[in-house]
Amino acid sequence: MLSGGQVRIKAYGLVEFTKSGYVKTQAVVLPLTVVLIVLALLWQPTGTWAANPIFGYLEWWLLLVLFAELAETVIMLRKFRELDAALR
Repeated sequence: MLSGGQVRIKAYGLVEFTKSGYVKTQAVVLPLTVVLIVLALLWQPTGTWAANPIFGYLEWWLLLVLFAELAETVIMLRKFRELDAALR
């Protein structure tokens, strides 16, 4: 998985990332998720919106997404570190 001297890893078997590209992507995704959680806390659905479990518990769903993103970040950074160590 080397191209131009940089370690590349495929995320979900679809998108190839270098470590710097992955960190830049996560630097956008993680704060955006936090902003969405704050907005979900400020917006309280009413009427039929509140009856829908997705919208009624939106802040919890987004918190779950944030934890999944953090777990993915830890796993991917570990993969980058292991592959880089194996190549040295």
